[in-house]
Amino acid sequence: MIAIDTNVLLRFLFKPVDVKNPKWQVDAAEALINSADKVFISSIVIAETEWVLESVFDCNRQEIYSVIHELASNSKFQFDDWSALNNALLDYIEYNAVELSDCLIARRAQNEGATTLFTFENEKKLGALPVVTTLRKI
Repeated sequence: MIAIDTNVLLRFLFKPVDVKNPKWQVDAAEALINSADKVFISSIVIAETEWVLESVFDCNRQEIYSVIHELASNSKFQFDDWSALNNALLDYIEYNAVELSDCLIARRAQNEGATTLFTFENEKKLGALPVVTTLRKI
């Protein structure tokens, strides 16, 4: 098994060729991933990928969900916590104001046995998730 960083994953997924993404990098990413039996992708790489898709490629939530869900459904790829990722993706679609990174934080905490995740974020953001409790001034 190999592991890849966000920049390798993005070149594999989108094959962008420009000054910042020369063709050799796109080709190298594709060859590396295609030749591997298993490819590990961490939750951090998924969160960074979501951020790039949203801020650089102007993808909407449904497009981002589709890209990551398709990737997660491919048996070539392995994730550090498939259950948390799957639940985080569902939260990401259901709760529009919550970033995927926050969904992953909450679901990873839950899968590790945390009964709640405390935050100062309000109920319209991370605080909207059922496993999260927003701290308030007393």
